[in-house]
Amino acid sequence: MVIAFVLVLLFAAFFAGRRHMGPGILAAVAGTAVYTAFYEQILGFAHNIGIGLPDGKIKALIALILIVGFPMILYFKSPRGGMFGLLRVAEALIMAALLTAILAPSIAEWFAFDDISKQILGWINNYMGFIMATGIGLAYLDILFYRN
Repeated sequence: MVIAFVLVLLFAAFFAGRRHMGPGILAAVAGTAVYTAFYEQILGFAHNIGIGLPDGKIKALIALILIVGFPMILYFKSPRGGMFGLLRVAEALIMAALLTAILAPSIAEWFAFDDISKQILGWINNYMGFIMATGIGLAYLDILFYRN
C-alpha cells in the first residue's frame, strides 16, 4: 500500500502543480546518475561528520535528496504551463512512476511492502525502460515547446 500511496501522492502533486516537468524529469535522471556514481563517497562523508544512522538509511536519505528533493525544487520553481490535455496526464503519471520505481529500494528501508505494493512495483519495473524513455522524451518536448 505504501507504493500505491507514494505513486498517487506524486501523481497528484505533478498533475495539480501544472508546471513544466521537463527540468524536473531530467533532474531526477541526473540525480539517479549522481547517486549511482557517488553514493559511496557521500556515505563516507556522512560517516565522517558523525551521522549515526545505519548505512541503508543514509543511502535512502541520499537518494531521496538527489532523486526527489532537487527535482521537486526545480519542478515547483518552474513556470506554470507545460503539456496540456492527455499529455499532461501521461507526463504526470510517467514522472510519478519513474520516481516511484527509482525510489522503491529507499522506501523499502523505511516501510515494509505488502502484496499490493509488490504488484505495483513489479508492473512498473516491467515497463521501466519504456517509462524512462517516454519520460525523457516528454521532458525534451516540454523544454522544446516552452514559451514565455
